[in-house]
Amino acid sequence: MLERINLVPQLPLDERIRKTTLPVVGIFLALVILFLAANDRILKTQIRSLNRDIAAAQQRAGEITATQARIAQLTSSITQQKEKKEQLSVQAAKLTSIQERKKYFSRMLAAIALTMPSSVRCEKIIFQKDGGQIVGTAVQYRELPAFVKALGNTPPFTNVMLRDLDRSPDAKKTDFTFTIAFQLKREADPS
Repeated sequence: MLERINLVPQLPLDERIRKTTLPVVGIFLALVILFLAANDRILKTQIRSLNRDIAAAQQRAGEITATQARIAQLTSSITQQKEKKEQLSVQAAKLTSIQERKKYFSRMLAAIALTMPSSVRCEKIIFQKDGGQIVGTAVQYRELPAFVKALGNTPPFTNVMLRDLDRSPDAKKTDFTFTIAFQLKREADPS
């Protein structure tokens, strides 16, 4: 059997492995460094993007907090406005009823003025819920019963009576001080 012998000079195998290992390891390390640098750059880009998203989310959270505070303030303002509206509507209803009562009591005063004799002077007219009093002075006594009778015949007045009668303590005066009490019909009063 024939063996062939190669006569081309070659380096031994361990020498060839030693010479190729260094460039392969260098290329491998360069690839690893390049991969790590690319990975670092990608991570930094992602971190910057996340930081921007976090800042935007924090800004939105601040805006949401401000909006919630504004909503709470507006809700409070609306509640106050509703309360004020209710108070004003109650006050308006009272004013309307006062206007109606004013008309009612103006009619009562007009009726008293129409029936009052010329020599009688009223000093005070008091209206209460269902009645009232007239305090005044009269020059002649005989006009007082006529005044009480005329007032009793006027529709809103009932139970009209001369409650007190007092002659003036001054000897020179002949005036009579009187108090007339009366009742008012309930259906006529707007209150």
